[in-house]
This record gives sequence, C-alpha cells and structure tokens, in this order.
Amino acid sequence: MKQLKTRLKDGLNIFSESHNVYKKLQKHLDKQPIGFPATASGVERRILREVFTVNEADLALAMDYKFQTFESVYSNYNGNGHSKTDIQKMLDNMEKHGAIFVKMVDGKKQYALHSFAVGIFEMKLPTMTANFYMDARKYMYQSFAMEFLSTALPQMRVIPVEKSVTPALNIATYDEIRELVLQNKGRISLAECVCRKGKDAIGRSCKETDRREVCIGFADFSDMYVRNGFGRAIEKEEAFEILAQNEKDGLVLMPSNSQEAQFVCSCCGCCCACLESVSLLAKPAEFVKNNYSAVLDAEKCVGCGKCGTKCKTEAINMQQAADSKKVNAIGIDMNRCIGCGVCVATCKSGALTLTKKRIQTTPPKDMDTLYEEIMKQKKGKIQRALHTGKAIIS
Repeated sequence: MKQLKTRLKDGLNIFSESHNVYKKLQKHLDKQPIGFPATASGVERRILREVFTVNEADLALAMDYKFQTFESVYSNYNGNGHSKTDIQKMLDNMEKHGAIFVKMVDGKKQYALHSFAVGIFEMKLPTMTANFYMDARKYMYQSFAMEFLSTALPQMRVIPVEKSVTPALNIATYDEIRELVLQNKGRISLAECVCRKGKDAIGRSCKETDRREVCIGFADFSDMYVRNGFGRAIEKEEAFEILAQNEKDGLVLMPSNSQEAQFVCSCCGCCCACLESVSLLAKPAEFVKNNYSAVLDAEKCVGCGKCGTKCKTEAINMQQAADSKKVNAIGIDMNRCIGCGVCVATCKSGALTLTKKRIQTTPPKDMDTLYEEIMKQKKGKIQRALHTGKAIIS
C-alpha cells in the first residue's frame, strides 16, 4: 500500500511539475514584444504542450526575442543538469519542429523565441492537425487577437498587388512586390499557406483559390524553411509567376512590416487569420500599415460588381441598378480600405485607381528593429483591451 501511495504521489508530481513549466513559459512568452496572454480555458497551455516537450519548455525560459549564440543560451540556462550535447540536441529538435527561430550568422546558428504569430503557428505547417488548428483558432478569438491587433506597430503590413501600381505612384521599394523579390535573389522559398492547410484539416477549403503553395519567404525565413523542409527554394522567376497567379486569384499581399522583408503572405478573406481579424473591426484602415488607398471614378463604372466581390474588408459601397442587373460601385469607405489594390486589378473599366495617402509611413529597417520598437511601446493589459475594444465598437 505504501508503494502504491508513493507511485501515485510521483505521478501527481510529474503532472504538477510539467504544468508549472508550461505556465512559466506562457508568462515568459507574454513578456515578449508580441505577448502570449493567458485564457480562462487554458487553451494556450495546450498549444505549448503540442509545440514544446517539458525539457524544451524549460530551456525556452532561458531565451527571448533577441537572437543568442549557443554559448549565450547555455550560460543563461546554466546547464540545469544537461550537458552541452543534450542542449544542442534540444535546440536542433526545437528548430526542426518550429518551436524557435534560428538564423545563421557567420556560419553559426543563433536562436530566438517565436511569437505565437507570426511564428509558432506558421511553423506548424508540416505537422498541422485539425486539433491544433481548432485550438489555435480558439486561442486567437479568446485572447491572442487582442494582443496581435493592439501593438504600436503591427507585425505585418499591406502592399499593393503589382497590377494596381502605376509609374505615377512613385512607389517606394519596400512597398513594391517586385523589388522585395529582386533584393532577395538567391534566398527565396515557397511554402504552403498554413491558414489554408488548417482549414483543409477541418474540411473547410478556401473559397478563393485551390492552390496552397502561395506564401513566399525571404532571407532568414527562407533559409530556415528550406533547411527544415517547411518549404522549397525557388528562383525569382518562379516567385513572379506565383505572385502573378495570386493576383489573378484576388489575394492580398501582406509582407513583414520591415524594409528588408522576411516573408510575404498572400491572404484571402475566408482562411487567413490576420486579414480575418482586421476585417472584423469597424475601422480596418487604422490597424493596417499601408501607404495607399483606392479612388473611385463612379462615371467610369460599368456595373460588373467584381470589385465589391473581391474586396476583403467590404470597403466599396455597392448599389443595385434600378433598371438592370448591374451592381455599381458608388463610393469607398476610407475607414475600411487597406490599400491592397485588389479592386484596381479587378476593374477593367479603369474606374478604380490607387493614390498615395497624405501621410506616408516607413517600416522599420528589419525584423530585429521592428521587435525592438514594439517592445519599447508595449501596452499594458488594460490599455490593450481599451485599444482593441474601441476598434471593435467605433
């Protein structure tokens, strides 16, 4: 009987210890630039258990959003009973299943924590399951969406599709998709869209495209994707072909919010979590970094109605013609227009064009700078709630 009690106690201790490790990791991740807030349901700990082993979760406590060498990680972790070989194996395994971000500097790996998105969620691409996707959706709605939308600088921005860009716009290189591809020649990869793969897992296929390889990685993101088999290396010519097809499908281009882009997602309104979250707000334009907006010349509208169908944020006001089946564009809600140019590319009559916003914004130089700026301006829990609440009801 005494032995049974001892075994039961040991079993309960294992559960308690692992629970505490994941709880500590949740709190640690919540202190990073893009936080990882707790929920009443505890779904965030379920997500962490899916991504990190207990030992890996403990090791992650010695890391943060800033890249560190192996020696620095080991020193911060203080060994904790593990040899350097053990810790290297853990780090390698964490990289392979996307628990951490790894980049090469002077031929050596450096390590940093991912945020939940963009990061942990996207790196589940090779092993996405229906259960993980549903947990991720639940977490986004219960807590993470407010965190994602309430940062002083967003992680992602919107740039115009190529067909909507004219020479008169005098577009900046960081806002032009062709330039983003050209500046990363040799470090470009193509991957499936994790959001669409998640929807496929629950039997809800994308309504806007039947293609899955639509998301492009650059630089360190590309290196990590290719190194771990998350995506495949491509040349700039194939990147242009993919982007041209994405444009035909009416997808919105959303790169990382940095001049040196790490990725560009091609987003739809039915699958993509970021675009979906923004479109549910009363004023999406206030939460999306972009430098352009659509302009309508109603007299040129031929009433095909395609622009209203393609607009992901319902920014175009449409009106059924009284004497025909035509659906005319009659105005644009600037609180909802995110300057993606999809409507412009769709419009054959030239009724829609893009114009530069009066106030232009320049994204941070790179992702490291972006996260530093987000961290400097990180809001408290009450501020985040007020900020996002206002966006939903205003």
